[in-house]
Amino acid sequence: MAVFNGKKESKEEKQARKAQEMAQRLGLDALSPTNAQSVRYVVNTLANSNLLELGSLLSGGSNTGQDITNTYLNALVEQNWIMIRQLDEISKKLDK
Repeated sequence: MAVFNGKKESKEEKQARKAQEMAQRLGLDALSPTNAQSVRYVVNTLANSNLLELGSLLSGGSNTGQDITNTYLNALVEQNWIMIRQLDEISKKLDK
């Protein structure tokens, strides 16, 4: 881990680490190579736009329109990960 060995993590290394952590957290680390490449692209795109860290964008305790929009966006992103995982399972079963 970069924090303990004194080396500073580059932006690309940090993105790759976050993408790997997210894939593991969402159960997407066992996808086929083609699907894994697509997921990495999506994760990197979201990381570049800070959509992976919606919680850090929410401010205060008020439920403004923007807060609600961010919450719904986060839910949609999570649903998409679920659908990717399920479609990959179906694809693997059909290939048998």
